[in-house]
Amino acid sequence: MNSTSNPDNFLYLSDWSTDDLKSIIDLGLKLKKNNYREHIAEDRVLGLFFNNPSLRTLISFQTAAAHLGAQSVVIQPGKSSWNIELDDGTVMDGGNQEHIKEMMPVLSSYVDTLGIRYFASFKDEETDKNDTIIKKMANYSSIPVINMESATAHPCQAMADWMTLNEVAGPALDDVNVVLTWAPHPHPLPRAVPQTSLEAFVRSGANVTLTCPAEMMLDASVMNNIKRYSNGNLTVTNERSAALQNADIVYAKSWHANAIYSDPEEEKKIRNKYKKWTLTAREMATTRSARFMHCLPIRRNVVAEDAVLDDPKAVHIQQAENRLHIQKAILMKLWNLSL
Repeated sequence: MNSTSNPDNFLYLSDWSTDDLKSIIDLGLKLKKNNYREHIAEDRVLGLFFNNPSLRTLISFQTAAAHLGAQSVVIQPGKSSWNIELDDGTVMDGGNQEHIKEMMPVLSSYVDTLGIRYFASFKDEETDKNDTIIKKMANYSSIPVINMESATAHPCQAMADWMTLNEVAGPALDDVNVVLTWAPHPHPLPRAVPQTSLEAFVRSGANVTLTCPAEMMLDASVMNNIKRYSNGNLTVTNERSAALQNADIVYAKSWHANAIYSDPEEEKKIRNKYKKWTLTAREMATTRSARFMHCLPIRRNVVAEDAVLDDPKAVHIQQAENRLHIQKAILMKLWNLSL
């Protein structure tokens, strides 16, 4: 399990065994099939801390809690609550009014479980790559913490992706080919989703191909962690056309180039150099009638063409719906609730 103070956190997929993750997915599938809405958690309160914007994560967690009979409260620093100071030893004579050392113990006394969303800043490479902020917040918490997307990981999204893969391709995935492809975007985006979803797909047993420009390759430490779960079912290539030809699932996602910390202007030039990586209907026609996946929100005709998104084989809406069911399953797991 994870190294933070509470062993019941849901911070990283790597904290959990593959069997445990599969059991959560199986539960999510059952909850969806039964349209499960039983108030078995009426005594629970779920806190939702959002340092960054959200649509699906916020609403799906609030709805999941409501379906189980639990209450939810939203904390937005700088909006509905005070600005948060994270650093130790700081003289707090600036714009941050609340220190994490007080905030987290107080929240731990008010709610039963706390979801946290805190993106990569793109300002401090060491802090982002080590996921320092969410780990620090979890360490000051005495209640379970759920990662609703941190600098390096988005386990709730990855679990919904895995659940969707099971729905459209079946639980036996050894003959299923999943291609995770980089796609362009006008802004640099974090790597939390591609890194965690890639791990989920590899651990699912599917044949997985990561295809991206060389400058977009994921961190070596992340890739080494994912390779620990690979049984020869992970391929990495810069040749997207060849990768797509055998695809049953195509997952398009944008993320930043490696130069983001050392030279942001150079990072922008690199991204702009690969604008032709927009996923097209012509490319999808070369696949094995592949399903299209994306975590949303998506920039139409930048990440993928309208024709790709509007095709009946696209399952990104189904994928988004599954956030509700898998998060309901995660809450039930952390709260020791059963059907």
